Amino acid sequence: FWLKHRESRLSAGVEVMKLTVLLLSLPLAASQSAAVVDDTWEWDPEKPDEPLDTASQAVSQWLKDEVVVPRKKDGWQNNFCLCVQNGNIASWYQMASAMYVVDTCSQSDGFVLRTGHMQDRHVHPLQAMMACDTLKLISYCLSHEAPEALPMWKPMCDHAHYTVPSCDAVCSGSLRLTTGVLALLTMFFQLRG
Repeated sequence: FWLKHRESRLSAGVEVMKLTVLLLSLPLAASQSAAVVDDTWEWDPEKPDEPLDTASQAVSQWLKDEVVVPRKKDGWQNNFCLCVQNGNIASWYQMASAMYVVDTCSQSDGFVLRTGHMQDRHVHPLQAMMACDTLKLISYCLSHEAPEALPMWKPMCDHAHYTVPSCDAVCSGSLRLTTGVLALLTMFFQLRG
């Protein structure tokens, strides 16, 4: 009896492990097979473009009200900057403050990223992780403090996202499906016993 029960639990455990590996590999497979394509942008060698600079400059204009975000005037800029300043990004051997790459964030001075720290993101995985985490942080903070800015942010974020290898940032600020799937699986196995 005990041997049969143990085999049954062992085979169930193997099936759970297979399912978990499959579900955890979905975001990686999706990011590798469905690359973000920005059809609106074309390379012009006469006007070189750093997408992270362009995105940073746009956020700066929104913070300083040079380009109006269709939102009530409730001081969202300060809350956005607090969110960014309290965020963490990948860093050397640990998670670190986003202030490593954020030079300035305020309504009066705008938003300045130290994009030089991420310029080799095409060849250095750590710089790619930093750039990806920066896109995630800005998307997160906008989604919580000024969701009306997300349609303005998404094209710029997508353009920058295209230059970051294996980045899983969601520029629309929405949650990934896999997070919900993992939460449902966790609840299922807790209820199952």
